[in-house]
Amino acid sequence: MAQLQPYTIEKFLGVNKSATETLLQLGEASNSTNWIITDDYKLQKAYGYIQLFATLGAHDINGMWYGSISGTNHLIFACNGHVYEHNLTTGANTDLGTVADANPTTFFVSNNTVYIMDGTDLYSWAGSGSIASVSGYVPTVYTAAPPAGGGTILESINYLTGAKTQKFSGNASATVYQLAELGIGSVDSVYVGGVLKTVTTDYTVNLTNGTVTFVSAPATGVNNVVITWTKTVSGDRDTIVKNRYYGGVYYARYWIFGNPDHKATRYPTGVTMAGASDPSFWPKFAESDVGEYEITDICTQYNKQLIFTSGDSSEASAWYSEEEDYRDATTGAVTALFPVFPMNSKIGNVAKGQTQIIGNNPYTIWKGIYEWVSTYVMNEKNAQWISKRIQNDLDAVDLTTALTVDWSDKGQYWICVGTKIWVLNYRTDTWYILELPDTPTCFCLVDADLYFGTAAGQIMKFDETLKTYNGTTIEATWEMGFFNFGVEWLRKFIQRIFVTILPRIKTHVDITYETDRSGENNTYTAEYSISTFENMNFAAFSFETNYSPQPFKFKVKAKKIDYFKLIISNNDTDTATVLSITIPSRTGGEVRNRR
Repeated sequence: MAQLQPYTIEKFLGVNKSATETLLQLGEASNSTNWIITDDYKLQKAYGYIQLFATLGAHDINGMWYGSISGTNHLIFACNGHVYEHNLTTGANTDLGTVADANPTTFFVSNNTVYIMDGTDLYSWAGSGSIASVSGYVPTVYTAAPPAGGGTILESINYLTGAKTQKFSGNASATVYQLAELGIGSVDSVYVGGVLKTVTTDYTVNLTNGTVTFVSAPATGVNNVVITWTKTVSGDRDTIVKNRYYGGVYYARYWIFGNPDHKATRYPTGVTMAGASDPSFWPKFAESDVGEYEITDICTQYNKQLIFTSGDSSEASAWYSEEEDYRDATTGAVTALFPVFPMNSKIGNVAKGQTQIIGNNPYTIWKGIYEWVSTYVMNEKNAQWISKRIQNDLDAVDLTTALTVDWSDKGQYWICVGTKIWVLNYRTDTWYILELPDTPTCFCLVDADLYFGTAAGQIMKFDETLKTYNGTTIEATWEMGFFNFGVEWLRKFIQRIFVTILPRIKTHVDITYETDRSGENNTYTAEYSISTFENMNFAAFSFETNYSPQPFKFKVKAKKIDYFKLIISNNDTDTATVLSITIPSRTGGEVRNRR
């Protein structure tokens, strides 16, 4: 009789749906739901989550942000046309004000102020009080201007506001000062020598001609006459506030995109004359178009900005931008330019705002998931396809609706469509799948914890100590591929299975198997519990206190088979970690044709 040959799985390699079941490596799963692959390649049942508060109604949580403002951490979110702050200590929600009920509602922070984009306006919140519409930084467009007008260009007009300032140098004789625009709406303030002047008493205004006439000529000085006026151009503010997505910081500028009227355009903030990058200052004509397709994400890698677009049904595109300084030969003024250059004409990104930077490499979504890796050639990047093992699943869903998050503390990249989440443990290069009873609408990292908003107006927090999905039992199933033990042409005899699990206060796995000769067979249970007074069930009392790994042996009757598949499940409210599986097999004669 042939010698018994053991086959042991000590490294679980995640799910692989790219090949037929008979071609999988030992340790790969043909199907897996709600099992996690740990950093040491063990099979652990997914842990649960719990809601932070009762539902706010059947409305999406449209966006969340967590971070520090002036040294205090805040969690804020948007739902049903409101922005709320959630107190993680008391559980209370505070209404901070109204916005559009729009998904996504995007948050980003600068200088201890959170900015909020809902596609209709730009709001700010400084950590207390209510949110407020951003009126816009008032630029000084000219400086050292003579009374007749002109002067040195200083700052650009701001898209957010029609207000602007011009500084004049008085000559003690001129009383009429010509502003840089005609047909203005109002003169908002006039200062002479730092003193605020009064209309009619000290000066008069001609809105049509854009002039200010003083009763007494201002004295001679440099920039001693400062006039602020407003001329609003229809549509200017909408150019900025209609944007929905934040592209990060690049060369001291904040970048946004997603205006439905200008889909291929990216917009940077300006740098004020004080040298600060200000999200209330969006210089006119500083924007640039990138290719012909819609921009779907912008991110920064090293010293370059990467821009991804959507493409058509067969193509996309990816670009990079690099800051260049232009010096005017006449004035010596230095202007920062951000030209764009092509990087890839076939692959881009279709999930807006969902690019993640992992290990300094962007991960984008385009008919699959791609990692952009730098090469030894300057400015060249290769798009590596990393979703091969789950691509059959991804082909069946709408990736334009995907949500992603990098849970860096756990080394996990998540991509979610509907209630299904594919997780890449990038420390072990393994994929696994979670299926939730709730539909995520956004993700947010709170310190080392992961939170997500739902379509039912709730925020959930994942917690390793929880054993349910907010009260719903976690049903976990793992299926190995059909394995032929390296000799598909010989019959096999399997009489025992050995399974080792990690002891817990209460743990179990249910085990069954399939062969090429039969479907699912008997179910065997490996169950273990440890006596504690924390969680005592006196109806099933046990004095077991051994915390060492626990092997279990099960007798099976799999005779004259060619292929064997093991199935492990846990559909209860306890946890489970499978450390190893051993399947001893004895080979027999050649397989026979079966009709």
